[in-house]
Amino acid sequence: MKFELNDYHRNILDQELIQDVQDVAKSLGKDTLTGSEYSLHGKYYDSTLRRRFGSWKKVLEACNLETVGHNFKCNISNEEMITDLKRVAGIVNLESPTRESYDKYGKYHSATLCRKYGSWNNVLKFAGMKLNLNRKMLNEEMFEEIERVWTILGRQPTTTDIKNGISKYSLNSYARRFGGWRKALEAFVDFINSDAEILAEDKCVEPNTPKDVCDDSKENAMHKTSRDINLRLRFKVLQRDNFKCCACGASPAKDASVELHVDHILPWSKGGETVFENLQTLCSKCNLGKSDMQ
Repeated sequence: MKFELNDYHRNILDQELIQDVQDVAKSLGKDTLTGSEYSLHGKYYDSTLRRRFGSWKKVLEACNLETVGHNFKCNISNEEMITDLKRVAGIVNLESPTRESYDKYGKYHSATLCRKYGSWNNVLKFAGMKLNLNRKMLNEEMFEEIERVWTILGRQPTTTDIKNGISKYSLNSYARRFGGWRKALEAFVDFINSDAEILAEDKCVEPNTPKDVCDDSKENAMHKTSRDINLRLRFKVLQRDNFKCCACGASPAKDASVELHVDHILPWSKGGETVFENLQTLCSKCNLGKSDMQ
């Protein structure tokens, strides 16, 4: 079973982008917008419009919105920048603010500072603040988070979902790692579809594995697969079952308190294998009820 992404609508018309900016301005009761305001409330991201029209000033002009009052040339002094960075660091109680926290509380926009100083770490370095070096999370950790978000929503996550804070990683984190949100989804799909024939790995394949290393050594001898369900197989089962409990139909997309499990239909302890056909999606309540009956 090969998993595929939804179609990606690359050919968004200029008028659709313009209309969305105008709708956001109208909903906020404003005659102009900053890029960060649009990113927070719009369907797309301000960088999408900057690339399409050339600059945020040209975006506003195309939308017939006011351009007066915007500092498009970034005439921020070094002292003003450092003072504001330290102010935001105090608000978030960190040695140095992330781009995301600065965009939320800062006087300017992180993209503005990055254009002036080259990168966010250059901004922090110039201000004499600790660099943000914690960028080394494994790809699989990010894939696990994409799976979690996808399961909660019951559908393919969008950039708007990530901007709204549903993921523990920011949109910029995915973009830095994979080159953009769409590319992150494509990498996730490639990961899910890789090694498609090896749906579950046996953890006790070595002939001389000590029993204390593998608690299920006797049961493992009866099986071709491990009891554990890997991320690839888990997601394929969830997606097949439409991210709903097969017993009661509960879904986290409708009720945030619902927790979904992937469970063996024929229990592993009774000879059931960890394969696609022997797995089902159950909510925590139904899974507990099944366990009580066995």
